[in-house]
Amino acid sequence: DPRPQMLALAADVINITNTMKEVETLEQLLLETEKSGGDEGGITGKTIEIKSKIKKACTNPEFMDSLNRLELNGEPVWGLSGDEREMITSARSKVNGC
Repeated sequence: DPRPQMLALAADVINITNTMKEVETLEQLLLETEKSGGDEGGITGKTIEIKSKIKKACTNPEFMDSLNRLELNGEPVWGLSGDEREMITSARSKVNGC
């Protein structure tokens, strides 16, 4: 019976939500750091550190497991709100970009 696989798990949604908020905050910090980087072309130890944190958040095994459980055949599972579905799609896009 595939139905249990098709239903979203609340804990996974919370995990994805928290990680995506963290990534969004880090990306905003990265933008601000790159803008204030001056003549260095935006690449500093700080920007490298922030990019590393973003990659670590996107490739965290718990995050990946939650994301995999919230997708079925490449699509968000049933039981998610429209916003949650968008978040899952955005999360997969971030993971694929890391």
